[in-house]
Amino acid sequence: MMHTCTERTDLDELIGNQHWDGHHLCFRYGPLAQAMKGGEELILEHSDALSPFMLAKLDFMLQDIFIDDTSEMIHPLAGFRLTLR
Repeated sequence: MMHTCTERTDLDELIGNQHWDGHHLCFRYGPLAQAMKGGEELILEHSDALSPFMLAKLDFMLQDIFIDDTSEMIHPLAGFRLTLR
C-alpha cells in the first residue's frame, strides 16, 4: 500500500478518523491502520515532508495503536512494514 505525504499530513490522515456518511458517523481507517491490520507494507512517499515531531510519533506507534473513536487496539500483524521514501 502506498500513501503520499505532504507537510499537512497528520495522524488522523494516517490512522483514520470519523466522517459523516449522510446518515451517521462512521470511522474510516487510514493507511497506517489498514496496513497494520492487514500485515502489509505501507510506503510513505515524500516522507521528507513530515515534521520531525510527526516522524517521532510514527516511530512510537509502530508497536500498537489504540483508536479512541472505536475503542480498538490494533496490533500489527506479521508482515507489517513501514517504508519511508
